[in-house]
Amino acid sequence: MTESARHPALSARVWPVLAVGEWFKARRRPASYITFGFFAFITLMDHGQSLLRSRRDADFSYALPEAWSSVFSDDSVLLLFFGCIALVMLVSSEFTWRTARQNVIDGLSKTQWFWGKAMLLPMIGAVLLATKLSIGGGAALLAGGLDGLSGPAMPSSVWRAAGGLFLAFLTVGSLAFLFSTWIRSSGPAMAAWFFWVAMGEQIVPQLLGRPFPVLREALGYLPFNAAGRLLEFWAFDSTAYQRVVAAAEAAERTPPPPPDLSLAVAVNAGWVVLLIGLAFWLYGRRDL
Repeated sequence: MTESARHPALSARVWPVLAVGEWFKARRRPASYITFGFFAFITLMDHGQSLLRSRRDADFSYALPEAWSSVFSDDSVLLLFFGCIALVMLVSSEFTWRTARQNVIDGLSKTQWFWGKAMLLPMIGAVLLATKLSIGGGAALLAGGLDGLSGPAMPSSVWRAAGGLFLAFLTVGSLAFLFSTWIRSSGPAMAAWFFWVAMGEQIVPQLLGRPFPVLREALGYLPFNAAGRLLEFWAFDSTAYQRVVAAAEAAERTPPPPPDLSLAVAVNAGWVVLLIGLAFWLYGRRDL
C-alpha cells in the first residue's frame, strides 16, 4: 500500500494546497508585517551604519566577501527571535480565535491543519533569511563595489552559512511551535518560550555547570544553545576562522576550537524532528 493510500489527508496534491493557504493567511495578518518590518528596519540600520562608516572612515573596510562575516555573525540571533515571535502569533491565535476548529469544520482534517501550520516554519525562515542576505549583502556591495574583490562575491561558505542559519531557525522555531500548539495562547506561549531560552538554557546550565562540570557540555546542546553553534560565519569559512584565531592570539586569549559541523548539524536536525514530533503527539491528544 502506498504512503498516500495509508494517509490520504497528506497526499502529494494536498501539500501545495496547504502551503498556499498558509501563505495567504500569513500575508493578511498584521503580526507578519509588524515582525517583518521591525526585523528589516533593525537589519537595515545595522548594515546601513557599516555602509556609512566605510564612506567616512578610510581605515574601515566593509566589502565583499569579507563582509559576510559581519552579515552572518552580528545579528543572526535576531532572525531567530523575530521569526519565533511571528510563528507564535500566527499559530497560537488560530486557537484563541477558534479558526483552527472552524478550518476542521470546513473540511480540513486535524492532521492537515497541523502540518499546514508546521509549513510556516520554513516559510518564515526563508523570508527572513532572504531579507537578511539582501540587506547585508547589498550594503556591503554598495560600500565596496565589485572592483578589487579578494575572492568570489558569494563564496560557497556563504551558502553553507545560510543553510546553517536556516537550520538554526528550524531548531528554535520548532521549540516555539511546540509551545504554540501545546499552550494555545500567544502571550503564555511566548512567555514560556522566552523563559526556556533565557532561564532554561542560559542560567540553569551555568548554575548546574559549576558543581557538575560534565553537565555543562551536555546542556550546551539544548535547542537554543545547539542552534547557536550554527550562527558564526567562521564555522563555515576557513579564512574567517583563521582571522578569529589570529585576533584571539593577538589579544592573548584562547582561540575557539575548530567547529564540529557534522555534530552540530546532526544535533539540530534531531531537535527539529523530536520537537515537531512531540508537538504533533500533544496536539493529537486534545480537541480543538
